[in-house]
Formats: sequence, C-alpha cells, structure tokens
Amino acid sequence: MMFKELRRKFVLINMSLLTFVFIAIFTAIYVLTAFSGEHQLDMTLEKVMNSSPTPFPGESRTATSLVVELNRFNEIIVFSSFLTMDEEVIKEAVIKAIEIPDATGKIKVGDFHYSFLKKDVIFGTRIAFVDRGPLQDSLRSILVIFAGVAGGSLIILFLISVFLANRAITPIREAFEKQEQFIADASHELKTPLAIIKTNLALILESKKDTVENQLKWIGYIQGQIERMSNLIKDMLTLAKMDSPEQPLFFETLDISNILEGALLYFEAGLFENGIVLETNIQPNLRLYGERYSFEELVHILMDNAIKNTNENGTISVCLNATKTNIELVVKNTGAGIAPENIPRIFERFYREDFARGREGGGYGLGLAIAKSIVQKHGGKIYAESNLGVDTSFIVKLPKGKQ
Repeated sequence: MMFKELRRKFVLINMSLLTFVFIAIFTAIYVLTAFSGEHQLDMTLEKVMNSSPTPFPGESRTATSLVVELNRFNEIIVFSSFLTMDEEVIKEAVIKAIEIPDATGKIKVGDFHYSFLKKDVIFGTRIAFVDRGPLQDSLRSILVIFAGVAGGSLIILFLISVFLANRAITPIREAFEKQEQFIADASHELKTPLAIIKTNLALILESKKDTVENQLKWIGYIQGQIERMSNLIKDMLTLAKMDSPEQPLFFETLDISNILEGALLYFEAGLFENGIVLETNIQPNLRLYGERYSFEELVHILMDNAIKNTNENGTISVCLNATKTNIELVVKNTGAGIAPENIPRIFERFYREDFARGREGGGYGLGLAIAKSIVQKHGGKIYAESNLGVDTSFIVKLPKGKQ
C-alpha cells in the first residue's frame, strides 16, 4: 500500500510538471502568434489607411480590407471594399466604429470581427477596416493542434511515467523488503540463544545451593550462547558500517601479498586440527589501494567459510595474482560443493544452505554478505563457482586503484 501511494505521488508530480511545461509552451506560442497577428493587422490598417479609396491600376490592396470616407456629418461619401459586404453591413460597421472614442479598436458585425483605424482628414473622417477572421482562424487552429498534440503526448508520457515510477520504486521496495527480512532474521537468530540462556538460568536458579563447580555445565551453555550473540551483533554492525555512506573506509596503498600471508597464519591450527591441506600460490609484492582491516576481514571470512565446507582431509588452495588493472584472489576448497540453483543466493544475508557436511559450521549466514559488501566498497566483484560433490571456488577481483 505504501509503495502504491509512493508510485501514485511520483506519477502525479511528474504529470503535473509535464502538464505545466506543455501549458507554458503553448501559452508562449499562442501569445506570440496573437501578438504577431495583431501587429500585422496594425500594419495592414496603416497601409490601407494611406492608400487611395479607389486604387489606381496596378496598386495592390489587401483582399480583406474596407476603406470608408465620411463627411463632417458622418455620412458615407465613398467606400472601397475588398470584403463581401452589402451597404447595410458597411453602415453598421461605420456606426459601431464611430461610437468607439478610440482611434483604433475591434468591432463585431453579425458573425464577423473587424479591426478598424480612424483618421481625421480635410473633408471629414476616413475609416479603414480589416477582417480579423484569418487571425482568429489561425489561433483556433493552434488551439486544436495543441489539444491534439498535448492530449496524445500526455497519454504517452503518462504511460512512460507509470513505467519509470515502477522502475524507480522497485529498488526502494527491494531494499525495504530486505531490511524487513533482515530484522526478522536477526530477531529469529537472537530468539534461540536467548531461549537457551533463559532455560539454563532457570536450571541454575532451581539449584541455588549447588556450588559454581556443579553448575559449570549450565554456565558453559550460557557463555557459549552469549559468544554466539556477540558474534552476530558484531557481524550486523560490520554490515551496517559497510552499508552506511557516512562510514567511509580509510584507504591506503597496501602490500596485500604480505597481508594475505600473515592472515593465513591465523588458520594453521584449525587446518591442522581438521586434517586440511593448505596450498598457496601468492604473487609477491602486489599493491592494492584499499583498507587493511577490511581486506584482512575478507580473507578471514573466505578462509573460515572454506574450512567449514571442506571435507575431512580435504584441500584448500589460495591463489593471489595480478592482471593489468585488477588483483585477483581465489579461495578454493574441496567438498560437497553448492547446488547451481543456490549459487546466486549465497551472498544474501542470513542465507545458509544445507551442504550435507559431516560437521556444522555454526554461523549465521552473514559472512559472505559481509565479504560482498567489503568487495563492493573497494569497487570490485565477488562470485562463486562450484562443481557439485567436488569443489567450490570464491573469486574476488579488486581494482588496483592508485599506487
């Protein structure tokens, strides 16, 4: 409902602006045409006024004009008309023109409109009339054309506005839905450890006389769940930092070859404990313009994910090399792999797939989402490739940036 209202407002504002622009353009065209037409009529009146009542052979006269000469008693002495008017109509036009005190003006005789110009002469008054019909026809044509063009254009623009509104709102709706889903998932993930903590505290309180040593099992469960919640909150804060434009990363030129080698040392114990072989192919002295902490976090996430998903006595290979413009990091592990239909979703927040492994990973499904945010903050891209039942590779490509 909220997004329907947002779309409606988007279309309404867009159409209001477009309608205003159309009206403004039409008004300007109409006013300029009317002004130009009136100016042309004034020039025609002057030309007709200054010509002789009866044109000489070869003298041009506007075909929509009338010149009338009156004596001092406002009686018609002579008239020269290029209009289809009988004498009674001419008399009516003269009377209406005389009744108007101004030297120039507009009158209506029957269904016709005329502009006139009066001028005093020696024998009385000369009045020139010009038919306003052509100008009015021109202005009416402009109105009809505008109505047709504007109506058709606004219908087309309305459809385009609806289409653009849907496109503009789609990422907003998706972001809102992801936020709602994120909150729901976070709430769900917190319910389980809180329920376990509550249950174990109840057991401890039931045995108030027992020593701490006798309660160590329940206390250990509580401590484990607190650690899980702490990690969840830490991951959520990391994601919030990555998503916030107000939390910029502090970039510098890094020797990521050394940073990667140092980060891998952290996993030696876990690799040995699980019987996993680590193979490395790290090109030395590679430079990257980025944030040190973020790159270390990226390596930790990918390695932690690889260890959790590697089969017993399997292999993890880490490769780092450079192209002309990019640094490429590949973390590959043997194991169950990822189903093709699930690969597009593995970077979603709180998404976890049942890989049918021998041991549980114990994560919340935020690690790869954080990795994706880190890579995007560095202007790079991350994607996965998997051979089901054989191996999985995570490929990261980062631009070198300024060195």
